[in-house]
Amino acid sequence: MVEMVILGEEKSPSNIKLVEEAKKVFDSVFFVPISGIYIGLTDAFKITYRTSDILKFKGILPRIPRGLSSYAYQLLSLFPEETYMAVRPISFLLAEERFFLLTVLRKRGVNTISMRLARAIEPATRIIENNSFPLVIRTTEKTTGVVVKKQTEAKGSIDALGSLKQPMLIEDTVKEMVSVYVAEPDIIACVKKKTKEPDVVFAKGDYKNHKPDVETEQLALEAAKAIEAQVARVDIALDGKPKVVNINLNPGIIRPSEVTGVNIAKKIVEAVERNYTAYRERPMLMRFFDDAKSVVKDVLKTKQLLI
Repeated sequence: MVEMVILGEEKSPSNIKLVEEAKKVFDSVFFVPISGIYIGLTDAFKITYRTSDILKFKGILPRIPRGLSSYAYQLLSLFPEETYMAVRPISFLLAEERFFLLTVLRKRGVNTISMRLARAIEPATRIIENNSFPLVIRTTEKTTGVVVKKQTEAKGSIDALGSLKQPMLIEDTVKEMVSVYVAEPDIIACVKKKTKEPDVVFAKGDYKNHKPDVETEQLALEAAKAIEAQVARVDIALDGKPKVVNINLNPGIIRPSEVTGVNIAKKIVEAVERNYTAYRERPMLMRFFDDAKSVVKDVLKTKQLLI
């Protein structure tokens, strides 16, 4: 019997659509809201939802938002080594904070936009004195950014954030951005964001279907693989050479499906089923050693990636 758990925050339209498509492929599908879970550390690990033992399921499609990344890592790390996961526990830690994410990608040979991090007014001021404009300034905690076109504007934003003791991200502006939906080993859809806001990255807007070139597709696949995520949305700037802007492990899929004409949920589920089957068919000993190495790597990555 082939069982699958979709682990998410809530029954959003995207999660409901994924459950509907998964029921067509798997013998048993269970949506588990993480707010209803309790974790037991007694004689043995327990992850329980209502009266069900979630640890018994052999396949997990995590749909956990960025704000709960640390919890996602802790929760998913408790599952046995034979459990297949479309997104690995370490993926959530790596994608939680954008500066760290782009640092990891750069260290793994993936092209990204340029970004600078400062925790005080003085170093942030030196950054703007040595960079061309326009730039985007935002805090590490919020997605809202301010586009500054000259040094006096930048200094005002830096002084305001610095007075609040807020770390600052100072990044290149993005004029043209696409979101590429990855379900390993395929690119299943791509949309271009249309917005009137000067800060394209997190602005609200509408989408239109986009056909990415081979270079953009390859970059999206490499970025998702670099953080061990088989399912992801990779945002890529097209200002010149394609560069990764962000990776979302819990993207909405309803509107992108409408504008592309692609049933993204169906494509994700089909890819998860293929990868699940391939994982289960690998010899148990090979899976054990791979997962043991992954646990060791998880520990080392967080210590060594910024060295």
